[in-house]
Amino acid sequence: MEKIEIMKSTDGKQGLKLKPIIHVNPPPSDGKCMCCRKHISELKPYGKAGDPLVGDFNGELLVKNFRPEGPYNEEAEKAVMEAEKHYADAGYEDPLDWMIKKYGKGKGEKLFFSHLAYCQTGKSWECRECIILNNDEYFETLRTVYGDDALNKYYVFKFD
Repeated sequence: MEKIEIMKSTDGKQGLKLKPIIHVNPPPSDGKCMCCRKHISELKPYGKAGDPLVGDFNGELLVKNFRPEGPYNEEAEKAVMEAEKHYADAGYEDPLDWMIKKYGKGKGEKLFFSHLAYCQTGKSWECRECIILNNDEYFETLRTVYGDDALNKYYVFKFD
């Protein structure tokens, strides 16, 4: 039986030298914060208990956090809620088909997948400056660092 190791943080030394086992959500192999993209060589380590996190991550440079896969979008949420109320009565098999009929293919899919991204959670290895950001600030930082065009490959921010 193979050992599975769940890593919650990395001090930048041992944490990035992965042992030959199965790793669940390992730290980024490039050694960068997944939000601001600063390399571990540029990061200030977490302090002792009382730092902005619950727990003692003293000396760690990156800590695993879980965030929505996409930003909150009120328009998308309202559209999906409306679709969930009406799609079956309108003869559709799923809400997406109803949304495509109402909004058109492009906007219907963008609304649906924006909502879906926000409802899903993914890992993000973050430095002490990024981990305390709320989700709106986190996604604004991603937009600043990666740019809207790069993010649009993964998240839906804009509407035509």
